[in-house]
Amino acid sequence: MAWQNAPTLTKLTASQQGGSRGAQLWGVDFKGTLYTIYQVTPGGAWSGWLGPNWAGGGAPKQVYELAAAQQNNGCVQFFAVDTKQQLWSVSQQTPGGNWGPWVGPGWNNTPKGLAFRKIAASQQGGSRGAQFWGITLKGILTTCYQITAGGKWSPWQDWPQTPEKSRWIEVTAAQQNDGRVQLWAIDTKQQLWSCWQNSPGGDWTGWSGPKWNGAPPLSNIAACQLGGSRGAQIWGVTEDYTLVSDVQISPGGGWGGWSIGSWVNTQVYDVTAAQQNNGCAQLWAITLKQVLMSVSQISPGGEWGGWS
Repeated sequence: MAWQNAPTLTKLTASQQGGSRGAQLWGVDFKGTLYTIYQVTPGGAWSGWLGPNWAGGGAPKQVYELAAAQQNNGCVQFFAVDTKQQLWSVSQQTPGGNWGPWVGPGWNNTPKGLAFRKIAASQQGGSRGAQFWGITLKGILTTCYQITAGGKWSPWQDWPQTPEKSRWIEVTAAQQNDGRVQLWAIDTKQQLWSCWQNSPGGDWTGWSGPKWNGAPPLSNIAACQLGGSRGAQIWGVTEDYTLVSDVQISPGGGWGGWSIGSWVNTQVYDVTAAQQNNGCAQLWAITLKQVLMSVSQISPGGEWGGWS
């Protein structure tokens, strides 16, 4: 049985919420129909599944790709790419509260002809809000960021290239429990690269890679900030659909190395993760049989419970 009796989903994203709620998960089915479910209290029970009108009318009719992040003010912003590769977005009006109107297609004055096939977003620290990344149809990574928490967004600009002038197939990002964001991306050779901020909301390092921290060839990735004494965690799906992971031992510090063997005793192809507003992270994965599974930490930055 799927986690929380989920519909048959093909893609996922998740975000921690603010206020009195915990986390929120979104997914789409093979028809592009958007669904969501939210945690009623931090680390607590979940609502029932909601359909495309969860944020009111005006949503894109068919969704291809999705991402979400808090805006450094407790309010979540959700992003969706429709089947025409057009970008849409909707934001909460209060932390853990109701949602405003949809903006799109062409959110944030997306330049004409700029179409996305993969997207990612992360909350930033410092004086900024969130940052968004998109991979274009040509495999170029482009970005914009929120100048202030919950405020206006910067113009679009291409992300600096790697020494190999990589083209990209997948991207993810997360804070490192010290206010700084780390970004990961998979190139067309299935090599993992990474870069990170030097200060919360500040400048970025150059790319580290290929095969960042000894990563195996990967086809999918997801990352999440951890609580407690840890920093962040990244999960990856290998060529044979094995789920592997690497953990940051301390906030903004070194990494423990990639896991040996699978995180779950089945093959998976899509993953996402988020904190639950109590310091404990939760991970979701879709199996090759399109069954949604999930596992949560028992304590902030600590051990994990069993899969459900």
